[in-house]
Amino acid sequence: MNRFGHVGLTLLLLSPFMSKLGVQFVLFSAAFAILPDIDIVLRIKHREYTHNITFGVIATIAAFFFFRAVGIREIMALSAFVAVIIHIAADAFTMQKFPPFFPFSRKRVAFKVFRSDNAAVNASSFVLGSLAFVYFASGGGYAGL
Repeated sequence: MNRFGHVGLTLLLLSPFMSKLGVQFVLFSAAFAILPDIDIVLRIKHREYTHNITFGVIATIAAFFFFRAVGIREIMALSAFVAVIIHIAADAFTMQKFPPFFPFSRKRVAFKVFRSDNAAVNASSFVLGSLAFVYFASGGGYAGL
């Protein structure tokens, strides 16, 4: 998926739980949704070192200490982990194989349902996620936990 697709999917999946998670958690998760794609900016092999659970743990620990330093509740660092897991799950449905359990396993996965640059998938994820966020943030129904 592209950036908009990942942000939208994260909003779509988390917004129904906003009454329990809070608006801030959902928004932080949406912001962290593109974090695994930092490999593109760093010019390292795409989906190799940043598209795995280990990276999610490292990002969460880094977010924890950063949030503590700037006065944001540390529990919000879990939004980084949730976002990375959603990103990994979404990318697993694309065509390009990657190792989600690296470095513990080099097994590569891809369910090959759609291309990551599929405009319809990315746009619909963004639009539906945005609508879900607005609906639940404005007091719409929620999935009670």
